[in-house]
Amino acid sequence: MKKVCNLSNNDKEIIRNLYENREGLRTKTLLKLTDLKQRVLYKRLNILKDKGLIENISPIWKIVNGGIGKCAILLKDSKIFELHNLSYIVKLLKTPEWWKNRKNYLIRLKEWQFKNINFGKGNSNPYQQLINENFVIQCYPESLIIIARKRYYADDPYDTIKQAINDVIAILEWFCERFRFDFFNNGIPHIQTRNNDFNRMNDALANRVKKEGASFLVELDKRRKVWVDMSEPFGKEANYPEAQEILEKQTKDLLINKPPVLSEVWKITAENSQDLNILINTMNSYGSHIKSHTESIIALSKAIPQLTRLLKETKEENKNLKQRRLSDF
Repeated sequence: MKKVCNLSNNDKEIIRNLYENREGLRTKTLLKLTDLKQRVLYKRLNILKDKGLIENISPIWKIVNGGIGKCAILLKDSKIFELHNLSYIVKLLKTPEWWKNRKNYLIRLKEWQFKNINFGKGNSNPYQQLINENFVIQCYPESLIIIARKRYYADDPYDTIKQAINDVIAILEWFCERFRFDFFNNGIPHIQTRNNDFNRMNDALANRVKKEGASFLVELDKRRKVWVDMSEPFGKEANYPEAQEILEKQTKDLLINKPPVLSEVWKITAENSQDLNILINTMNSYGSHIKSHTESIIALSKAIPQLTRLLKETKEENKNLKQRRLSDF
């Protein structure tokens, strides 16, 4: 790879958009997102391609495989968490009368690409699909499925989901305004997350996994998964934000404190089990002695009143005997 010079502002704008859309973008979309003239865009794309930063897999331009980290440095991106593969299910509890023939209305949305898709056995559940640079919306008789094509970045996993929620709320508000109909009832839940993957960028453990060409998956249950693989951008991924915080603490603890792994703990336990048994037997023996001493003390405490009475009687007898002897004289 050739030595990379400092990027111009136009180069950074192109790289930034490709960095945020890892699957790649068409030239038409890049023209719209960067607001560059076509001649300038093609010139900068070819320059970035010569520098080995991007590639063209017609008709898509994308960052080269393995180049995400380098582009992040060039963009001076300090954000360490990424949210992608995000989708929502939106329940439509009320719809306008024309929604039954929604195809004729949806096809008129010029800012979206429209596609009618026959779905289900015997095309029993067809739906209409709307696509733009950032979202895919699948329109069903009683619901919408909104799929985010963009990625979200932040220093905290919860901040990425906040950005995503703001975007989907804006989409739903636009949907209502565009068709002049309020599809939603206040106070009633309408939306739930269907998919989401949180990725920690440039993670040490993930780097090691990538170096060794390995991968692994931890599946806590059907809804909670964590995995490390060689995806771009590589990193530990999870489908709920709490996992990222747990993984962060766990990884730091492993790297800084180097605690023993479970197999080492089991070995230490096995080696010390005999000493532990000796200690337990010794404590049991001490317990028996303590019990015996305690019983003796209790018996003695019970005898004290009787001893006190005997001593008092003996003292009285001695006093009387002394008085009789004095009277004899």
